[in-house]
Amino acid sequence: MTPLFDGLRILEFGGGAAGPIATRYFADHGATVIRVESRRRPDFLRILRLTPTTPGGIDGSAHFAVLNANKLSVALDLSQPDGVGLARRLAISADAVAENFAPGAMARWGLDYDSLVRERSDLVMISTCLNGQTGPDRHYPGFGGQGSALAGFNHLTGWPDREPVGPFGTITDSLSPRFAALLLAAALLHRRRTGAGQHIDLSQVEAGIVCLSESLLTYTANGEVLTRLGNRSRHAAPHGVFRCADEDGRDRWVAIAVHDDEDWRRLVAALGRPAWAARPALATLAGRQQHVDEVESWLEAWTRTQTVADAAARLQTAGIDAVPVEDFGDLHDDPQLAHRRHFRTVEHEVLGSHTAETHAIRFSAMEPRLDSPAPRLGEHTEYVLRALLGMETEEFDRLRAAGVLE
Repeated sequence: MTPLFDGLRILEFGGGAAGPIATRYFADHGATVIRVESRRRPDFLRILRLTPTTPGGIDGSAHFAVLNANKLSVALDLSQPDGVGLARRLAISADAVAENFAPGAMARWGLDYDSLVRERSDLVMISTCLNGQTGPDRHYPGFGGQGSALAGFNHLTGWPDREPVGPFGTITDSLSPRFAALLLAAALLHRRRTGAGQHIDLSQVEAGIVCLSESLLTYTANGEVLTRLGNRSRHAAPHGVFRCADEDGRDRWVAIAVHDDEDWRRLVAALGRPAWAARPALATLAGRQQHVDEVESWLEAWTRTQTVADAAARLQTAGIDAVPVEDFGDLHDDPQLAHRRHFRTVEHEVLGSHTAETHAIRFSAMEPRLDSPAPRLGEHTEYVLRALLGMETEEFDRLRAAGVLE
């Protein structure tokens, strides 16, 4: 079956995660995604944890490799007019342009939407930066760590009597690409139907805020500012993660959620109807929340005697939401993920044989591909310029000799 985006060409500027994750969806489903890079200012993920002894130097970044499989890399010196001219030619010949630089960066090269649309009237372009292209804070650069705080996630994450800690990772870098991919696909479909292009301005902070709509609605409806609850919930009790018996020196945990009073009765039965759980005060959600410290303490006294697999299986059989808290070793060996071929083995010239992930969208009779590992910087410069752009040998050799092709 022909991949969904077969024949589509996307030109990508920028780095990190917010942009590259979005275009990776297209690459995994057949699109030709070309990254424009520079040796003078490489993607910061290429130099993250780089040391003088890193095998392969900037081509040996595991983090970069995770996000950029199935893509091509062209290395251009954009400080030279010929380099900018080449980038412009690539942009005009592409089906879409994606960039996640700070506002103004593309305009300084004359590669912004207003400049490119003069030559390509149906241009589809998406720009995604921390705060968007307009407004008083548009020039404030940042990454997902700042985005997490600005979008309100840090305020909600942590224990109520302690400082905000923020969610693991850079949450807006993980959320905004999902919006970006959907918006870009919609814009391309709109152009197919109408012939009209468009410029999409996506703020990573605003994309994150959309995912906290319940908290915003709660405030606008009744003035209540929701804050940190740890692993607890306003709507369920008990609700959290509970320590199980250690396994091979590793601490193990089970996540349990009791949503209503019927769930509670099922839990009590699964535990063998212990005396502490039979107290009438715990029969209602309000009562359990009032005595939540005691409930969690007694429940964990039981889970500590169980392996995580046994605890989860026993509670699931009783109709309770309960699952192991998997670590990364568990994920790698998870039979469900193995069945869906979420992890694939690829061979990288520098990193060697390693596991890479496909993006998790699957269509009927079609699944994501993982044809090639992440590119070395500039690995495909000649192929892209000569085979895809149609550049003659004489011009290519002249540009290479002038240092335009890094």
